[in-house]
Amino acid sequence: MNPFPSDTSLLAIGGLTLVAPTLKIMYTPTPKVACSSIKLMLATAQESHRVDLIDQITNPSVSRPQTIHDPVINGLTRLVDLPQREIDNIFRSPDWVRVAALRDPVARSYSAWENRIFRRAPGDTQKAIELSHDVLVDGRLDLAASFALFAQMLGEHTDAFTIDQHFLPQAHIVRTDVINYDMLIQVDKQGDMERLSTLISKRSGKTITASRLNEGMKVDLTKICDGHTANRLMATYFMDYEAFGFVPRTYAPTVEPYLLSQNETQLVYQLRGVMERLLSVSQASTKQAGARYGLRQVRRAVVRRATGGSAYRDNRILDQ
Repeated sequence: MNPFPSDTSLLAIGGLTLVAPTLKIMYTPTPKVACSSIKLMLATAQESHRVDLIDQITNPSVSRPQTIHDPVINGLTRLVDLPQREIDNIFRSPDWVRVAALRDPVARSYSAWENRIFRRAPGDTQKAIELSHDVLVDGRLDLAASFALFAQMLGEHTDAFTIDQHFLPQAHIVRTDVINYDMLIQVDKQGDMERLSTLISKRSGKTITASRLNEGMKVDLTKICDGHTANRLMATYFMDYEAFGFVPRTYAPTVEPYLLSQNETQLVYQLRGVMERLLSVSQASTKQAGARYGLRQVRRAVVRRATGGSAYRDNRILDQ
């Protein structure tokens, strides 16, 4: 059975794909597969990283380094925004290098759970959070049991999770059935990130190294995930194993409860509150910025009409 989706439209095969024109590198970012680090390397190499604009953006970011995902900040070009002739050239020309990154599906799903469900980073995950609720023991969070419940809910209610790209199968993003990638790295394989940084360094003439961004809690996955939970996740992401030949890893039949202390549990709840506040402030800022822009445009339209069109000639004004 074909592990890839049947949709081969440009949006389906390259909706997330970015282009670094000066480097002639095309990169398809997969969430929770070192995409923060790789975007930073590319933006740094082609000198498009606009750190001076970080304080002006309204998109929610949990830290300044995470603003690299904002297109205003990274300065990378979206493939789907280019003319078809340029896209065809990028796909076929030997002058271009087409890059994507992969990660062991179980490890990636844990990272996505920790980020989107456990820590509540902003995303389309409200229903998923309700399904994969915390498992508490005497008021203390049990990471192992909570992750096991997540794996069960992910398998039973997949659509509620995959609305967020962090939970999409990698085979839905890295479409090797349609795109001929020149470099396909596995970020949890020794030396693969260095291979990519070497390529970017050669193409840019700069010394580019991979930085570790958006790191999680550094919990040993073997203490969180037992064999049954791993098997559930492997079944959910079976298409990734078929498409990319991942070797299934072996996990212990059972794991001990992984209990946070009372203080650690309270800190988690406080962190979630900060995340909720971050999203609330971001949404309010976005609305405010949109309202200011709208009022400016209305004011310009009124003045332009009053002056017979001689003032504020702007292709974006409301009354044209």
